[in-house]
Amino acid sequence: MTAPRHTPVRIPQTPSAAPLSAQQKKFNRHIERINEERALLSAWQEAIAAYRERHAREVVPLRGSHIALLVELVQHLDAASDDKKLSKAARRTLSEGITDRVADLIDAVPDEATRAGLKDIYNRHSGGDYDAEEAEDNEVAKEMAQAMVRDLFGVDLDLQGKDTESPEDLLRRIEQQMQAQRAQAEQQREAHQAKRRAKPNARERKAQEEAAQATQSVREIYRKLASSLHPDRETDPAERERKTALMQRVNQAYANNKLLDLLQLQLEIEQIDPEHIAGLSEERLKHYNRVLAEQLKELQQEVNEVEGHFMMEFGLDPYQRLKPAGLMRDLRADLQVLERENLRLTRELNGLRADPAAIKDWIKAERQLQKQQDDFDPWF
Repeated sequence: MTAPRHTPVRIPQTPSAAPLSAQQKKFNRHIERINEERALLSAWQEAIAAYRERHAREVVPLRGSHIALLVELVQHLDAASDDKKLSKAARRTLSEGITDRVADLIDAVPDEATRAGLKDIYNRHSGGDYDAEEAEDNEVAKEMAQAMVRDLFGVDLDLQGKDTESPEDLLRRIEQQMQAQRAQAEQQREAHQAKRRAKPNARERKAQEEAAQATQSVREIYRKLASSLHPDRETDPAERERKTALMQRVNQAYANNKLLDLLQLQLEIEQIDPEHIAGLSEERLKHYNRVLAEQLKELQQEVNEVEGHFMMEFGLDPYQRLKPAGLMRDLRADLQVLERENLRLTRELNGLRADPAAIKDWIKAERQLQKQQDDFDPWF
């Protein structure tokens, strides 16, 4: 056989040969889609690793500076609210501006003492109780998180009555729940199959036979590879090492029911060539297609899980459609927004500190901003 070492698994269509059969076309489509999903999974993994590294290196410090600037602004505005020269309407506008800013700031502050001080500011200017409101909001957030987890991962996660979890803890619980559901589904499937085996009808018997034949087809490939690559039969140390590495790949592919990987290994060691695959019977291809369809489904599930975990880790909108190639572009845009906001906050603080009378201009601008927001959302 003269197949190149990395010949792709595919049934070739040559001008002189007969058109590909339905099973041959399906085989090629499965192979193509599996390779696409593998490429997509690899692209996600590489893009997420790069995103995570740059996020930690650039976004986290900028966000820390942003939070620190907001804390300073809120504290300065709180101190300015004691000015007796301010009118009642000006105080009300100032308190609303403080409340709007501090409400989203408290949980982002790492220092407990600062957080307690911000809660006190919130309570004084809002006339409410931050902890009580947060507890109520958390219950709503949990319901939304449960719905999101159900949509993204197909997992029913009970968050009621639990303390607010970090994204890392939530991801860990989702993975544990998914593993438990997979195990339960596997047990149910095995129990269902055992029940069917006890008294199957004609259609079920046929499905069982096809599943058994598909499993047998994969096992036959494995045995051929193991017979050719078993390192214990090799006397040359270098060749034994090569075969040991190949055999590890064979065992892993067989354990995970990865038919495509096994076929690729057969081509790689020149145990078969493309003509061999093209010459497979329709019945054998039907068995192969069954296994390949399962492999494709598992890959698609893995891609969805990787994407969903990424969005949850970084608090992104889980329903937006992202592509790996666009992650760094989106991150650069976020960095630019943060940089502009930090510059604006720095100038705003410097202006308020330099001129105590500037608080009146700030209140005037805040009143205009609140009016624009009310006009945009008439329900509030």
